[in-house]
Amino acid sequence: MKKLLHRAIAQGLFCGTLAALSLSAVTTLSAQTTSPSYTWDNARIVAGGYVDGIIAHPRQPGLFYARTDVGGAYRYNAFTGQWVSLSDWTSPADSQWMGIESIAIDPNNPHMLYLVAGLYTQWWGANGAILVSSDQGAHFTAHPLNFRVGGNDDGRNVGERLQVDPNKGSILFYGTFNDSAQASTNGLWTSTDSGSTWTKVIGFNALSSDGSGAGVAFIAFYKHSGHRGSPTKTVFAGVSTKTATSTLYKSTDGGVTWLPVSGGPSGLLPQRGLIGPDGNLYVTYGNAIGPNGMTAGQVWKYNIGLNTWQNITPSDKYNYPSGFSGLAVDSARPGTVVVMSMDHWWPSDTMYRTINGGSSWTDVGANAVRDASLSPWIVPQGQTQAPFGNWGEVVIDPFNSAHAMYGTGGGIWGTFDLTAADAGKATHWHVGANGIEETAVLAMISPTAGAPLISGLGDVCGFVHASLTVAPSTQVSNPVCGNGTGLDFAKNAPSTIVRVGTGGNNVFGSVSSDGGKTWTAFANQAGSSNGGGTVAVSADGDTIVWAPTDVAPVASTDHGTTWTTLTYPSASGATKLPTGAQVLSDGANANLFYAWNPASGTFFSSSDKGVTWYASATSGLPTVASWQKSQAVTVTSVQGDIWLATPSGLYRSTSSGWSWSQVDASTVTTANSIGFGKAAVGKYYPTIYLSGTVNGVTGLFRSTDIGASWVQINDAQHQWGGVSLVVGDPRTFGTVYLGTNGARGVIYGTSPN
Repeated sequence: MKKLLHRAIAQGLFCGTLAALSLSAVTTLSAQTTSPSYTWDNARIVAGGYVDGIIAHPRQPGLFYARTDVGGAYRYNAFTGQWVSLSDWTSPADSQWMGIESIAIDPNNPHMLYLVAGLYTQWWGANGAILVSSDQGAHFTAHPLNFRVGGNDDGRNVGERLQVDPNKGSILFYGTFNDSAQASTNGLWTSTDSGSTWTKVIGFNALSSDGSGAGVAFIAFYKHSGHRGSPTKTVFAGVSTKTATSTLYKSTDGGVTWLPVSGGPSGLLPQRGLIGPDGNLYVTYGNAIGPNGMTAGQVWKYNIGLNTWQNITPSDKYNYPSGFSGLAVDSARPGTVVVMSMDHWWPSDTMYRTINGGSSWTDVGANAVRDASLSPWIVPQGQTQAPFGNWGEVVIDPFNSAHAMYGTGGGIWGTFDLTAADAGKATHWHVGANGIEETAVLAMISPTAGAPLISGLGDVCGFVHASLTVAPSTQVSNPVCGNGTGLDFAKNAPSTIVRVGTGGNNVFGSVSSDGGKTWTAFANQAGSSNGGGTVAVSADGDTIVWAPTDVAPVASTDHGTTWTTLTYPSASGATKLPTGAQVLSDGANANLFYAWNPASGTFFSSSDKGVTWYASATSGLPTVASWQKSQAVTVTSVQGDIWLATPSGLYRSTSSGWSWSQVDASTVTTANSIGFGKAAVGKYYPTIYLSGTVNGVTGLFRSTDIGASWVQINDAQHQWGGVSLVVGDPRTFGTVYLGTNGARGVIYGTSPN
């Protein structure tokens, strides 16, 4: 989805200010006289994704910001101890803005906030943007870039590559990745009008544009080289490429010209760099771009006044190969620094702390007590507490040296007794990600009995959500998978649930007969090496149909002990159902199964529990490209009723897939996902929830009259980069569960009308 707000580039300058993003009320698109009023919240999981940067404002106590790779940015509310999402307004057209590559504040103005937004520098076609806020992220003005940025690329752990001049807040510098496909825009960019317009710095030629390294890893202004109201003269840039003359470049004329700084390490890539109150620039290094793949690293400091380097790397008692990335300096205590190891997978990553500029270090993680009660599922089975975490990026509170937070691949941890480590005492840490929900939703069901919600999620497998307001105590188990990709429940026996995913030590699926309390793993993986895909279970719970990602769909009548490959008759004889088809079960009849193949626009049906299959020859359904989304859904308790969401619109069959009609093609022009919930009072048919475009408006809609009319139920503040998955609650009218294009976890909406 390409943003059509790009401005022309002329003489290395792009300019123009977009109007502040509107947060006006949406238009109701139905004949109903009363619009539903929705409240939105997260089904509580607490984090689950990579918080790859945290910064603190030096002039306002308690003001912290965090960035995530795919879930937007957050501001910390010190009074409630909760993080507040700053990116939920992101529209579906700008879904790539949910990846935050860098974050910056004006150190003299607590109101100003800057974000570099965009997901990928290479395969994603949409360009990035600079998002500017003058009210701490309550509203943003977007300044689209004419190149892509990498909020979720390798190298997202570096930073910060966007910085504000501490002496003159209208000046900013931003350093790009080293992407080979964007050589003309790679390098250093500067703004002199608080981020509204930008010019490429001609005098900076340190990037090789060969795809190696992270490009400009960080910018650091040496505040003492200027004075208030005038540009800072001395500026540093960490350069992460395989062929750079130096890992550090320096300008002494306010960023106009740049020269390499001799000395420092060789064969390593800079990660993060900060200037401490002692006049030293501290830099962490790894031998890979990160966050994965580091097998060596160091920590160095550069004395700015003396122009000298010193290797101050902490020693590792385990002698385990890893790198360093996270870095924080204590602005109130010269020489006090903390660094985080990266890819120290055994026994875990850790934090090192020095109070003497690196002459000696304390391993904080080795003696840390960690309280995971806010998110108990993160404690590994058989262990008493969660590990210190991996991929850490850290900040020390500028108003309280004992208070620190660090972000990991699974959220945020915080402490209020960091200084206890100076005396060799234990530090006490708590899950500090309250309010941050950053998981990608891949599958969801809301059964008619038992837990109201069961999820399949990226990276953390999934959960049985007995409560929406309390984080689950454990993940689904036997197996605990990587990505949970498919879920279904038996419509006439809702305690029977089946799920599939990836990972899981090559066990890809399991069955529960008690609503997800316990699980029995598939004994046989049907010849699949990758697992994943979709899964369906018959209405009586006796038959499972599974479509892994790498083999043709299969069926089992013994809960995964044996499998039969599914075929249908064709001109060439018995032909396997297509690999990658979406499988689903009927909403009422235990004999009926279906399969949808978007690549060919073909719908398949079986009336004997998956034994024999037939293709609908006159479906009239569209083909869907591999990069586009489509979804077939049956209606619980209604036999033969199937709805299909496609980029070409919404389709329905009431004949078990044998014939189809398009639903109001002039009104519903695109459909991403469709779900069904409890019927409204006085209605017999379930409430329909639709993510798509209705009457030219893209959003989330509801219909209580079988699609005859639609009303939009989300607004401009609640778009989340677009809704990718919709599931209605069959037991509570008005309740709907969402997965989003931005990884904002499971969102649910409730309405009294």
